[in-house]
Amino acid sequence: MKTQTCIFKYIFLLISIVSANFVFADESDNDSDWALVTEDKVCNIKVFERWVSVDKQRARERSGKMVLKCKPEDVLAILSDASKTEIWMSNVENSYVISRKSNTEWFVYTLLNAPWPIGKQDIVSKYEVERVGDRIILNIRQQNNLIAKKKNIERLDTFSARWEITPVSENTVSVNFTTQSTQPNKYPQWAQDPIVRKTFLNNMRKLRRHVNKG
Repeated sequence: MKTQTCIFKYIFLLISIVSANFVFADESDNDSDWALVTEDKVCNIKVFERWVSVDKQRARERSGKMVLKCKPEDVLAILSDASKTEIWMSNVENSYVISRKSNTEWFVYTLLNAPWPIGKQDIVSKYEVERVGDRIILNIRQQNNLIAKKKNIERLDTFSARWEITPVSENTVSVNFTTQSTQPNKYPQWAQDPIVRKTFLNNMRKLRRHVNKG
């Protein structure tokens, strides 16, 4: 039983990076409301999910919310430093900036390496920082044309992510991390959902641990 549990854990670990499920539409095309699916009351972290319409199919978005005792720039700093991705994201073997247009626009390559049967996967992303009043928004989108696909490495090329960092008080911020993907399901939803949610929550915990000053 322990061996089987570990295999399931490894199978679904990286799905949390994409953090969405994709199925053929069999319901209304209207987007659903966010629903709370798991939380850490001690760390004050909540994970929500909802279904949205993407090209006449249904994609599930996940969103993690937490409040941290720090400044907005503290959160942006760790998210903007590719070399620190492995600090808070599971199974990152390497991450580096491919090129940088400015302080608000750059491109990142991330190599992931999970145990069998997943193996190596990579992501090529465009990072853009937007400031709306005192709120910082970091958008992450695929940019696959920058680096050709590599042999024996699966390209995760159907995702987008968005970080919203909003000041609550002088030294407190609200952080909202939302991801979406059109990657088809590889495994049964009933089996992958608990693992995906747990890993998503753990990544939020690890990020909190490194930036929270309370």
